[in-house]
Formats: sequence, structure tokens, C-alpha cells
Amino acid sequence: MKTWFFYGVGLSTVLIGTGAAAHVNWFVQTDAEPLANVAVTDPIFLAWCVLAAGMVAFSVWLDGKLPTPRIVQSKLRHDFMEILRVFTGMSFLLTAYDGALVAPHKLAEGGLGLTLLILQAVIGILLIANRWIKVTAVLMLVLHAGVTWKFGFLPALEYAIVVGIAFFLLFNSFESEVWRDLLKPYSVDVLRIWTGISLVALAVGEKLAPSAMGQVFVAQYQWNFMEALGITIFDDRLFVLSAGMVEAVLGIVLILGTTVRLAVLALSIMMAISNIVFILQGNNEAALVEFIGHMPIIGVALLLLLLGYGQRLRITDLPPVRSLLGGVEEPVPVRPQ
Repeated sequence: MKTWFFYGVGLSTVLIGTGAAAHVNWFVQTDAEPLANVAVTDPIFLAWCVLAAGMVAFSVWLDGKLPTPRIVQSKLRHDFMEILRVFTGMSFLLTAYDGALVAPHKLAEGGLGLTLLILQAVIGILLIANRWIKVTAVLMLVLHAGVTWKFGFLPALEYAIVVGIAFFLLFNSFESEVWRDLLKPYSVDVLRIWTGISLVALAVGEKLAPSAMGQVFVAQYQWNFMEALGITIFDDRLFVLSAGMVEAVLGIVLILGTTVRLAVLALSIMMAISNIVFILQGNNEAALVEFIGHMPIIGVALLLLLLGYGQRLRITDLPPVRSLLGGVEEPVPVRPQ
């Protein structure tokens, strides 16, 4: 009985989270009017906050119970890094070809927009060609700074994953042994943390904020799977709230570095289902747009599935603590990396 209960909870979470995987703003009209979301003082919102906090706490507890996977071969790690580089380059180049910056809905308008568009295309070409990666990584940071200047801090924060990819490539491209030994161990953690920040920002900006377009998207594309299954309590407002909370929890878990592989696996399943749904609906154009936009995320997901939380910076890797009785610092047992 318990097994079926957990299966049901897991399936419901995945179905709800599928709405979190789709980038809402890519597919709704920019002049669309947002529908009223659940207020932060609403008991349903507060209940979801408690549930989300419980999910994060469970992730922290479970992280200490899971076995440590074996270290993968260097060649496999290198191959997955190459996939991230090529996928990011292709996404940048194809998005620039459509006249957009970083994401399909951020149109490159005006002189600054055109300059950033050319910069993005150059970055895409350099990444695909595997040339001047250190310079390219710095240019990615410049591009994101330009996007922040043009569209604002919060909209740009939704694509903080670009910053994470840039630092990951930069930390892994130093030829100096001193710099490489100093920074490379943190490359996966930087990638993971910035990806988590991106997910939390997307959850707020697209689904939880009063100006979010989540309900417009769900109504337009008929994505309320829970209501379609006969669970009428899940109206569009509750579905969008649930999707946003699931996305925020996944982002927080990535930032903390607990149960990273499980979180990324859940995110990957949601992204795959969201793309399949577009195809089943006959909306092949939307499916292609989503796949191109998700290519950097796919590359990051593959790396995090392989390498997990990295070698440093994990919330369950606590530093030495001072004993309450004797005042002597005692090391906290930590699982081997």
C-alpha cells in the first residue's frame, strides 16, 4: 500500500512539474494580460510553502543516507563536457538566427540588441568550433551583463544558467596548473548553483509572481493534466502554483547540493514530457523552439547526472564544529567524495 502511495505521489509531482519544465514566456504573447495568481496570504499558498520546506528538508536528510557513486572515467567526463559546449553553442547560434537573445522571447531590438545578437552568434560559433574557450567564456559573461542591462535584473536572472556555464568552461580551460588546481574542483558546483538560481528565478517570474503568465500558458495550451485526469480541485491557479513550487524546490535543492542527481533526473523527465506533449498536440514548432532553448539545460543536466554535486560546497559537508561540552573542535564525519 505504501509503495502505491509513493508511486502516486511521484507521478503526481512529475505531472505537475511538467508545467514547470516549459518556459511559459516563450509561448505566450508579450501583450497578454496576466491572470490573478494565488495571493501570498492565501492558505493554499502558505500550505505549499510548508510542503516545499518539508521537501527541501527531506532532501537534506536523504542526502546523508544515499551511497556515494563511484567516480566516472575521465574520458566520459570529457565527452559530457563536450556535449554541454556544443549544445550551448548550437542554442546560442540558432536563437541568434531567430533574432533573439539567450531566450526566444527576448527580441534583439535597437543598437544594443543588434550588438548583443552579433556577440551571441560569435559565441555560438566559437563554442561549436571549440576555439578560444577562455575568451568565449568571458564573452558569455559580457553577453549576460548586456542582457541584464537591456531587459532588467530579474528577467536576466531567469537565465543565470548562462553564467554558470561560462564559469564552468572558464574554470576547466586554464592551462596554468596552479589556477586549474585551484578553480577546477569548484567548476561543477558553480554550474550547479547558478542553474539552481535560474530555476528559482523562473519559478517566481513565470509562475508565482502577480505578473506571471503561467495561467495564460496553461489555458492556451490545455496543460492542466491533473484536471484532465478528473482531479477537479486542481484548477489552473492551483496547477500553476504547484508547478512553480516544484520548480523552486528543485532550484533550492541544486543550490544546496543535496540529492542533486535525483533532482536533475526529475527535471530531465519533466523536460522530456513537456516536449512530447507539444509533439502529441501537433505543435511541432513549439516543440522545436523548446528543444533549442533547452539545449544548454540538457547539457547541464547530463553533467550533473554524471558528476552530481561536484567535489566541494555541499550543505551536508559540514565544517569542523566546536563541541558543546569540551570546547574542542571535532571533525564531522563526511562521506568520501
